[in-house]
Amino acid sequence: MGHLNAQKGIMVLGAGVMQIPLIRKARDLGLFVIASDKSPNAPGFKYADHALKLDTKNARGHIAFALANRERFNIKGVVAGADVAVTASMVSEALGFPGIPVEVALRSNNKWLMKKKWLKDGIPTPYAEEVSTLHEAEKAVRKLGLPCMVKAIDNAASRGSRRIDSVKDLEGAFRDACDHSTTGTALIEEYVEGVEQSVEMVVYNGMHLRFGVVDRHFGFEPFPIEIGHTNPSRLAPDLQESLYELTKGAGESLGIDYGPYKADTILTEKGPMILELPARLSGGFHSQYTTPLSTGLEPQIAAVAMAVGIEIPLEAIKTTRSRVAVCKAVFPRPGRVVKIKGLVEARRLPGVEEIFMMVKEGEVVHEYRNCAHRVCYIIATGDSFDSAERNWARASEKLDIVTVEDYAAAL
Repeated sequence: MGHLNAQKGIMVLGAGVMQIPLIRKARDLGLFVIASDKSPNAPGFKYADHALKLDTKNARGHIAFALANRERFNIKGVVAGADVAVTASMVSEALGFPGIPVEVALRSNNKWLMKKKWLKDGIPTPYAEEVSTLHEAEKAVRKLGLPCMVKAIDNAASRGSRRIDSVKDLEGAFRDACDHSTTGTALIEEYVEGVEQSVEMVVYNGMHLRFGVVDRHFGFEPFPIEIGHTNPSRLAPDLQESLYELTKGAGESLGIDYGPYKADTILTEKGPMILELPARLSGGFHSQYTTPLSTGLEPQIAAVAMAVGIEIPLEAIKTTRSRVAVCKAVFPRPGRVVKIKGLVEARRLPGVEEIFMMVKEGEVVHEYRNCAHRVCYIIATGDSFDSAERNWARASEKLDIVTVEDYAAAL
């Protein structure tokens, strides 16, 4: 069977709102884009050359599709647009594409496997233990002390994770963590305090290319819900350097020697520590929007180019801007949405780059328990940290998501 055309094809795993920039940038590089998503109405499909309605966690399904259509679509690589590094590595391995070994992808996707490796290799990270029963969880809590973190083993967006301050809170947190883990287990982790960051890097020809440090902001304790981030970080250059070095060492410890990875880090009284490190591009609108807007760096373009074996364009790894981008969520009162006001006006305000509305009138805003419950994001830029914050605040004040509390009837 001949090629559909002479273009190199790439599989992009994910076709949601956050994957649209990745799909568009892949097409801008002249690639034929096959985007996959379990939702038949995924918004990214309209930007792709071929829509594949398939769950991104279904690795076998993606392998079967790639093998059956390799020649037809001239498929040369795969890139994870979502939290599916394992699927990407399995497809890469099955078809001989460049990528990290499946074992490494699995380790980077499992908080206990990565934690165990870091503790063995002396990488600064909070101590933790995997537990499979409530009795084991109680023993771990006695050992670590309170407060401590209870986390899902292999989920994203803080699903199944929370801080507990009392033993009476353990059972509920433990059950929630297990329910959000494919392993059916949970992680009990030492609680450390400090400001948090996200560090993005790409391993290319043995070099760990740097794509920025951003400051992460949290609320809704005891649930670790990220309310937003500031790009670039306000931290002093020497502190950012220490975070890059920590991240590089942690990535090497896990065996990541190819492609993108991003770390969640924290500055504590003990110094910088690493919390987790998936082998994929950052989510949360970092690599997609705020990094290009603030610095001009393009980690997505770098990842796509590497996936299909072409040279990374120089402009993708060169800082060309010096601005500040702020991405923060808006948190309406939980309830049924009866009216969304001021959206058009807010989008027109100076410095407002994007507003993503994840909820419609008539839909429900749930109680905030993890990052997936966020329903609206505003991205604003400015020439300084203060101006970017002011531009974000103006848009936030203009926007009004009106809810009613008797939303149970809508469930």
